[in-house]
Amino acid sequence: MRTRETSKTSATIGTAVLSLLVAAITSGTWAGGFSSPRSDRGHILLVDDWVRLPSTSTKSDSGQIENSDEVEVERSRSAPVASGHLQRGPDDAPVTIVEYSEFQCPYCRETEQALHHTLIKYSDQVRLVYKDFPLSFHKHAMDAALAARCADEQGQFWAYHDALFASGQLSPADLKATASHLGLDRESFDSCLDDRKYERSVRADQADGNRLGADGTPYFLINGKSLSGAQSAAAFDSAISTELNAPRR
Repeated sequence: MRTRETSKTSATIGTAVLSLLVAAITSGTWAGGFSSPRSDRGHILLVDDWVRLPSTSTKSDSGQIENSDEVEVERSRSAPVASGHLQRGPDDAPVTIVEYSEFQCPYCRETEQALHHTLIKYSDQVRLVYKDFPLSFHKHAMDAALAARCADEQGQFWAYHDALFASGQLSPADLKATASHLGLDRESFDSCLDDRKYERSVRADQADGNRLGADGTPYFLINGKSLSGAQSAAAFDSAISTELNAPRR
């Protein structure tokens, strides 16, 4: 049966369940599913695993990736959003994975376990740079992206990122409840989210993705080479090994 996205929403998970999900994230025990790839014209693609944008798109330039503080794979610690894009892994890693993603995309969620395993396996050789690419037809994607940036103001981007993918609860009320469960200062967080403080930065990521050929999520660039759609750990391993074994220029 072909995998496809539907317009039906999941049943709301209770507060107690959300607490368990947050506990699982902070302890590093949560894991999602992932799929197997096929190759086509030198790219890694999957059938029906890519949430595509409508045919219209805009082209715009944006700034290059900036460095942020090193982030441990197993812990949530991030540099302020203003200093650059969020990343996991060392600045001097020989392989950089740039991920264009959003929190309502089911295929982005599928890929989380594979990314987690990849970053552990290549802890000193790979860095992951996260960029927002909320899709216009996902009702809560933009709000979720903004909320994650607000969480980063309090040094909790990755914990919040993982909590959203684990729970799938993305309404404005749910976004604020997740902040509470993670121990964030609610007054500061709510003000940041309600004011849509980082919308300009999120849209700059979207423009950057459009310029580089992203027309759906998830979309990855591994040292500049594209991978489209949900990826397995094996697909990441193959692409990373190719880069690590390539002749140095």
